[in-house]
Amino acid sequence: MARKSSYQVGGWILAALMLTIAPMGHARRVDSVTVPDHLTVGSVRLVLNGAGVRYYAIFFSVYVGALYLEHPTHQVKIALHEPGPNRVAMYFLRGVSASQLRSAWRKGFRRNDSQATRKRLGSEIRSFVGLWHPLKDHARVFLDYIPKQGTRVLINGRLSGTFPGRAFHEALLRIWLGPHPPTHALKRRMLGR
Repeated sequence: MARKSSYQVGGWILAALMLTIAPMGHARRVDSVTVPDHLTVGSVRLVLNGAGVRYYAIFFSVYVGALYLEHPTHQVKIALHEPGPNRVAMYFLRGVSASQLRSAWRKGFRRNDSQATRKRLGSEIRSFVGLWHPLKDHARVFLDYIPKQGTRVLINGRLSGTFPGRAFHEALLRIWLGPHPPTHALKRRMLGR
């Protein structure tokens, strides 16, 4: 009986290891949510840049936030100004009232965008804030930017609104990536740090 070379045995071990690791390459577990490693927006394949949990008052997990980009980066400026499509995904872990949601959006825009930007985008911001209704736990919100179309708001797979222009989407992204994110830990995680 011929002896198997150490290269063959090593190759089999490596192949077996890859089979056990491969399924993890398709999704990542964050809290109780399975977050895909990649997805398609428009016709462009996006990669998970990073994901983390939005905590309220340290103890309560509200949602898992995930940022998808065509070209992953740890740099805020690059993430904000990447010209291609992107997605912010929010997977809610608990129910949130309409007033809580609207208050959080207003606060996010106010704390991370200049007064001039808020004035210039005032009607878009008001429309965006106004479309929110109560969300139950396990709700899924996708905020997709598609060049030349704008930002699509999808709540549980249903299109709730579209907001034209790159400027609005950058203002929206600054809610998580700006100087005053919901939490700095969530910002770091979404930037893949």
